[in-house]
Amino acid sequence: MEMFVNMLLTFFTTPLLWVAIVFAFWLALHRIKHERQTFRIAVNPKWPELKLFWWHGLLAGLALSCCTLLLGVTINLNWWLVYQIVAVVALFLMPIGFAGNVLILLSALLYLISAMIWPQYQILAGNSLLAELLIVVGLITILTGFLQKWDATKVVTPHVITSSRGRMTAMFTSRQIYLAPVFFLVPGTNQLPDWGFWPVLHIGQQSFNIVILPLILGFSVKAIKELMSALVTRDLRTQITFGGVIVVAGIVSFIFPSIILSTLSVALIICFILQWRLRRQSRANKQHFTKPYAGIRILGVLEQTPAAKMGLEAGDVIVECNGQAISNNENFYQAIQSHSTYCHLKVQDLQGEYRITESAVFADAPHELGVILFPEN
Repeated sequence: MEMFVNMLLTFFTTPLLWVAIVFAFWLALHRIKHERQTFRIAVNPKWPELKLFWWHGLLAGLALSCCTLLLGVTINLNWWLVYQIVAVVALFLMPIGFAGNVLILLSALLYLISAMIWPQYQILAGNSLLAELLIVVGLITILTGFLQKWDATKVVTPHVITSSRGRMTAMFTSRQIYLAPVFFLVPGTNQLPDWGFWPVLHIGQQSFNIVILPLILGFSVKAIKELMSALVTRDLRTQITFGGVIVVAGIVSFIFPSIILSTLSVALIICFILQWRLRRQSRANKQHFTKPYAGIRILGVLEQTPAAKMGLEAGDVIVECNGQAISNNENFYQAIQSHSTYCHLKVQDLQGEYRITESAVFADAPHELGVILFPEN
């Protein structure tokens, strides 16, 4: 029990923890403020970013901790100091701050370079420790792919821009940060300050400090010519493949420590290439979310509303409402209010197929269907 309390103390005394908490609050506030300024209503006013920040971050940390403890991954506080500095700076340089694998790779490279410049900071078997971190990077890459697949559509927000032809066009962004508490081993009992609460674990003849350190995970995705769900589903396969390659590279680097510098450098370059590729793919699709000449395009659907019950989705175009042709927001709301308790819609999806959907609406506010549309001005 005492060891567990001590580990919690090491976790809550980490400055990065509190910076990440403040940043998560700012991220949610920034999204809601933007949505209210553009659409006069928040797509999701319940702050899902904070729920995901804690609960999915905790689950991610648990999964990573199982791997780090089973593999016996060790770190040292010199690297941890570099990581905190890199992570805090990166959080202010979006979207780099959301890429957990990039943060660890950058900090590992900086630590390795600093250890070459100042040999007094080099520790025994330092290259082996960095090879173990490379394995963790591979696991984080795979895990981030799944987190992105599960959560990107929960925090997606539309942005309205003007195309080169002067037409109103929408794109979608999704940004999420996670705080993952991960168990690590620190070899030797002299690596940590003598603060009286650092726990010590004895394995055979060797002593280890065991600590819980907060790692920053997350993603920043922009969908310009396709829906967010399609983009992240396709990207998941790439993340799994690349993550597996990094794990193998970490194992090879552990066997041959002399190649760790080149391996870290190549892995970091590929991470940036994958981020660039993801953004390029979002532009390659032929589908445009432009404001249509006939009908009105849905950019978002509020939860637990008549629109959600009717199965309306972002990208759908409403062409008829209660038997009346729709051309703009004003005659759409007039058509809704022509039947105060009932709404009958003809909708065209992204594939050009038409469908009929209907639902009861709020008797006291029939205009509150629950759809986010292009602003008129």
